[in-house]
Amino acid sequence: MKIITSSQNKVIKHAKSLQLKKYRDAAGEYLLEGIKLLQEAIRYNADIGHVFYHDEALYNPDIQYIIDTCTKRKIPVYGMEKKLFLDISETRTSQGVIGIGKKRDYDMTSLIKQKSFNIVMLEEVQDPGNVGTIIRTADACGFDMAILSKGCADIYSGKTIRSTMGSLFHMSIIPDMDFEHVMGILESVGALTLAAAPHDGMPCYDIRYKDKNVIIVGNESKGLTDAVMDKASLKVNIPMIGRAESLNAGVAASILMYEIMRHRLAR
Repeated sequence: MKIITSSQNKVIKHAKSLQLKKYRDAAGEYLLEGIKLLQEAIRYNADIGHVFYHDEALYNPDIQYIIDTCTKRKIPVYGMEKKLFLDISETRTSQGVIGIGKKRDYDMTSLIKQKSFNIVMLEEVQDPGNVGTIIRTADACGFDMAILSKGCADIYSGKTIRSTMGSLFHMSIIPDMDFEHVMGILESVGALTLAAAPHDGMPCYDIRYKDKNVIIVGNESKGLTDAVMDKASLKVNIPMIGRAESLNAGVAASILMYEIMRHRLAR
């Protein structure tokens, strides 16, 4: 373990820069803040570059476990005073431990060769909480991959990562994709692509799901673009008997993914 005493330390300056997307993209790294996230990152062998803690948190047994484990794995660990630590923290009530994670690259090549798969696609879903919730639910429902278009919330922002509750380390996630190109690939392998529509299409419980299913969810206010709607195999809706006009994007995606999981379990 090393002790950092200055805000001008290059490691601290680099960590602070990762609060901004342009530096995350340039470095291929992101911040992991909090005990649970770091525990999940360790458990699933995420690539961690550095770990930071402040002196007042050192006596927390969970943080001590993280420090000990990272030390054994030869991951650099840095201690510092709380005031300096809070300069790189993105949360109001920090738990006292932050890591720097390295992004993983995924592609569709091996997955689309499989006999069966389930994918969720997000087109310009901009709320970090929605993106994180959808990824977390996809993980819970046994989905194989999440694909995000350009214009979605950054999956490596602090808010999105915390909303995934660790599912970032379990799921294959591909951001910044051209959806028309992706849907052409999925069509070529016989996938059923289902465009979520608030009022049009077939009720989700009447669809005959296939071995290869893709749920596509659109922007919170505009929904899916016409280009994606036209290219999808089917439009799908969630029938409602109440007076709400529509569902939150994260909730709608979760219901549709659960429906696919339910059919899968019923076989």
